[in-house]
Amino acid sequence: MMPYLIFLAVVAAISYAFYRYATADSRRRSAVLAQEFPAAWRQILTERVAFYLSLTKNEKTRFEKQVQVFLASTRITGVQTEVDDTTRLLVAASALIPVFGFPGWEYRNLGEVLIVPDAWKLEDDPNKEVKPLEGTLLGSVQGFQNQHYMRLSKASLEQGFRDSLDRQNVGIHEFAHLLDEADGTIDGVPKAALPPELLQPWAALMQREIEAIAAGKSDINLYAATSEAEFFAVVAEYFFEKPEKLQQNHPELFELLGRVFRQNPKKRFLRWATDPREWLKTLRSRRKFGRNDPCPCGSGKKYKDCHLAQAQTAA
Repeated sequence: MMPYLIFLAVVAAISYAFYRYATADSRRRSAVLAQEFPAAWRQILTERVAFYLSLTKNEKTRFEKQVQVFLASTRITGVQTEVDDTTRLLVAASALIPVFGFPGWEYRNLGEVLIVPDAWKLEDDPNKEVKPLEGTLLGSVQGFQNQHYMRLSKASLEQGFRDSLDRQNVGIHEFAHLLDEADGTIDGVPKAALPPELLQPWAALMQREIEAIAAGKSDINLYAATSEAEFFAVVAEYFFEKPEKLQQNHPELFELLGRVFRQNPKKRFLRWATDPREWLKTLRSRRKFGRNDPCPCGSGKKYKDCHLAQAQTAA
């Protein structure tokens, strides 16, 4: 009788241990979601992330919760540089902007994000998922077994959010690669996000756009023509940074990217830009948004000559 009781106790202990292991992620997620979002974090998002500012009140709450879950489940490590709350929040924003149309999305293939001080060079680097600038790298995604490790230039990450209209954001670029890779391959065809009936139209459009870029007949960054994978990541930056210009110059591409990301950033930014009350909030809270910065509405004018004047009139 005693050996049988011992056997039952061992089975119970193993079952409990397995249960704890199997439910660890969901328990951690529940614990994180129960926490209040730090006011200091909200201020950083308000000052640094135009995408966050363009969200409705309910969308901001959802974005904040997703930020909490991402930061609780993702290792972000500084390499010869400090990683403070601002850096971590910019990484989180980079990750969540491309997948905000997919509630509950998690980057299960992401092992760690490494933050380095600035651009770097790698000799004979076999990894093709990189974004170069004059022979340097600003970001990279490298696979190791079933996990991927991302490296980001801290200076480039900050610059991507400092100028929200230059069509360049290395964080969004690299996380677009991970969204692309969700189907198993980084090939520029995000099968996990794109409806099956649009796979062929997307592939055909991608080839036409790449040919136009290579021929110098496109305003899309030339780097997009180096491969299908880089095309998707580059136009993802363009889609979120300057959606009204992308729709104007590439309407079919804008429409298909809207289907991929399940978002319409142009509509969201225009709604925000035409509400004087929201601009007043921006004026009062976004202290690092300068008078001579490009206006987030996409007009091409300086902030002081565009919506700043409107917000001051509304005050």
